[in-house]
Amino acid sequence: KARKLIGKNEVSILATELKKGDIVVCETSDVIPSDGEVIEGIASVDESAITGESAPVTKEAGGDFASVTGGTTVVSDWIKIEISTDIYMH
Repeated sequence: KARKLIGKNEVSILATELKKGDIVVCETSDVIPSDGEVIEGIASVDESAITGESAPVTKEAGGDFASVTGGTTVVSDWIKIEISTDIYMH
């Protein structure tokens, strides 16, 4: 599941329905649904499933730490993410 923003409203959709350019909100304990860029907020993200690094990484808009990876988990706070890839499930 993903929480897609349409205007100021949040709509719950399947992560597989996300398209490049969609905006989603992720809060503490949410799994980031797809690769993207942080456009607002700041959060600690557990990337250990992908990088093997056990310490959470701070993600925020702008700079070197704006990129997030689908499948990682928000440990604290919240971020707004612009999806950077189309997801195709066959």
